[in-house]
Amino acid sequence: LHLNKSKCSFFQTNIEYLGHIITHNKIMKSPEKIRAVSDMPRPTSADEVRRFLGLVTYYSRFVPDFSTISFPLRKLLRKNYKFQWDQHCESSFCKLKAEICSDRVLVPYDPSLPIVLTTDASPVGIAAVLSHAVDGNEKPIAYASRSLTSSEQNYSQLDREALAIVFGVSRFYTYIYGQSFTLVTDNEPLSRIFGHNRSLPQMTSARLLRYASFLSGFTYNVKFKRGSDNENVDCLSRAPVPIQFQTSDSAINEEVNQICHESLFRISGMAITAEVIA
Repeated sequence: LHLNKSKCSFFQTNIEYLGHIITHNKIMKSPEKIRAVSDMPRPTSADEVRRFLGLVTYYSRFVPDFSTISFPLRKLLRKNYKFQWDQHCESSFCKLKAEICSDRVLVPYDPSLPIVLTTDASPVGIAAVLSHAVDGNEKPIAYASRSLTSSEQNYSQLDREALAIVFGVSRFYTYIYGQSFTLVTDNEPLSRIFGHNRSLPQMTSARLLRYASFLSGFTYNVKFKRGSDNENVDCLSRAPVPIQFQTSDSAINEEVNQICHESLFRISGMAITAEVIA
């Protein structure tokens, strides 16, 4: 048995595991699993308010007294109403963020439940929401978003959407690796490229080839969902927060190599027979 010193931590007072911080006497939610919502900047226009309301309305069935709490924000969307952010709007905004980050909305990770990963990209950011499908409803496990770098902002929309998928899979790697999950995207071409047949076009860019290689280490099915029905993750991608999880091409290459190594390690322990090869 060999231990890698750089990957070990001893005599810790707490440890983070599957979105929770575990101490000697209690378990708390990790701030990282909700940071994409808790650190979201306040809206500065009616369009931004509309997108935020799209996010919280997506989970409104789990928020008690949602209509009353959201009223000051909904009032800003009235026709010919002057946009003016006041104390009531600020209170509504903060309460709604707190609600969709609360235990009433968020659920703990359970590998026995269906897993849904929804991703989206905008010209300024990418986002992902990891959820469980419970009784026909999606209940979030964690949220994630980050801003695009200046070079990533020059990507085509197809490449940005693909980057969002890779970001989501990388961000929630510990939850989904080795598990079957549903990948939801509002980009129809990607739903075919990364879908069941996994058939890449002949003129595929090197970037998409790397992304496809990375995703080949996971078990998933792709579901196309119209952007108008994807309001939860759409809001997060358009109001991203700075975050340390950077999904650069070099990072993807490292993760591809790691997945290949782990796959070969598993194969080496299998009993390969002529029937299997045939």
